[in-house]
Amino acid sequence: MHRILSILLLAGASLAPVAVAQEVPAPVSPTQISADQGGCSALVTVTGKDGKPIFSAKVSTRVRYGFMGTKKLDLEAFTSAAGQVKIVGLPEVPKKPIFIYVSKDDMMETLEFRPDVRCRASFDVTLK
Repeated sequence: MHRILSILLLAGASLAPVAVAQEVPAPVSPTQISADQGGCSALVTVTGKDGKPIFSAKVSTRVRYGFMGTKKLDLEAFTSAAGQVKIVGLPEVPKKPIFIYVSKDDMMETLEFRPDVRCRASFDVTLK
C-alpha cells in the first residue's frame, strides 16, 4: 500500500477526491389531451394516500358542444410518471357541466370543472 502511494506521489498524482457528477432527473411533463373547443385547461395531479404520484391512472371526461350540446366529445388519457394529465382546449362556457373522472384499479374520484369560474384550473386528487 505504501509503495503504491509513494509511486503516485512521485508521479505527481493528486489524492484529492474526484467529484462525481450526479444526474438530476428531468422534470416529467404531464400527459396532454385537447378538446379543441376553447382556451381553458384543467391540470389533474393524481397521488396515492402515501402522497406519491400515481402512474397510469385513467382520466376521462365528456365535452358537449354544438346546438343545445347535442354533440359530444369523449376524452381519455393516462397519467404520466409525475401523476399528471392536462386537458387543454376546453370551452370557456360549456353547454353542460364538465365532469372529470379519475380512476385506478378499484379507486375512483369525480371532479367538476367550471371554466366559467376558473378557466385554467388545477386539481389535486388523492385516490384511496
